[in-house]
Amino acid sequence: MASQEIQPEAKRQRNQKGEGSRLREELIQAAMRALDSAPGSQLSLRLVAREAGVAAPSVYPHFVDVRTMMTEIVRECWRQVGEEMGEAAATSPAADALTRLKRQFSAFVDYAMGRPSRYQLLFALHPIGAKEEDEMQGHLRPAYRQVLQSIEAFIAEGGRLPSDDKASSTLLLISLAHGRIALAHLAPRRPGNSAASVKAFVLNAIDRLFASPR
Repeated sequence: MASQEIQPEAKRQRNQKGEGSRLREELIQAAMRALDSAPGSQLSLRLVAREAGVAAPSVYPHFVDVRTMMTEIVRECWRQVGEEMGEAAATSPAADALTRLKRQFSAFVDYAMGRPSRYQLLFALHPIGAKEEDEMQGHLRPAYRQVLQSIEAFIAEGGRLPSDDKASSTLLLISLAHGRIALAHLAPRRPGNSAASVKAFVLNAIDRLFASPR
């Protein structure tokens, strides 16, 4: 099994009193390392405990089952995507909204192609329960918010949208990028499915959709 290839880290120092939240964060990071090391592997609390260098019973005060842990992993991955998109836009050499938008999607593609196991969790059908999914809508989808804000700035600059309104234009771009990424993930060795090719496709599509008059 792929999960058996994952080697545990060196045994960690025990937390001091009041440092339980540190172990929780370490477990989340250990789970994501396990996904990165063995894409497609099935996470278990025991596997994550081994990766974190702790005894399996130490996990249960923080995560009662795998679904609870997966909810936190999905939440953290969305945060990472939003943070990297935001940093890319903030360091844009040009001030116009279209350039910032393209830099955001460059970061989006970089995350998806560089960490496919994490990215695929964000769009998986059943990584978490329906209740948890409902709780994570809206404000916990920072990638959507990042794109929406750039499109709002594009409108303020006098730009014309490729769709009827800012919400549908935001969904259009995310759907376009996600669809191209998903095709590349299905056949990563096929010519044209490299990270650079996927990024070029997405950025060229943004140019065509936003830079040309309707």
